[in-house]
Amino acid sequence: MPELTTPFGRMCHTAAQLGIVVLDAVDDQGPWLGDDTAAIVACGECIAINPDIDDDEVRTDVLAMALALTYTMSPSQNGHRKGITTAGSFALISRTRAAEPSSGPGELATLIAHEHGRETSSAAFEYTVPVFN
Repeated sequence: MPELTTPFGRMCHTAAQLGIVVLDAVDDQGPWLGDDTAAIVACGECIAINPDIDDDEVRTDVLAMALALTYTMSPSQNGHRKGITTAGSFALISRTRAAEPSSGPGELATLIAHEHGRETSSAAFEYTVPVFN
């Protein structure tokens, strides 16, 4: 686990306390989903960060966005009727940052980042919910 002296480390610790696994997604069987994918959020229980993201501040902000999505992907846990319902409980976070966090997951991500010591105007990223046929 990363050191608790950094915002990323503190966020990883928070995730662990919530029962969420954070890892670098390394797949020897095939390529990463794409250069534009920053992270995969699976079932609200696992966050896989693109191993090619080597900027600590970007990794921290992506993790904040992923944590916000894990919360909003669990409407039965958070009681929010407008929670995200995903097919197979997967969401893909893009590397495209939102300049201004909108209400919902983007605003929550920025708040999470601030609470863990990361000074940023936005920890919000575009995300998609894949459709499986």
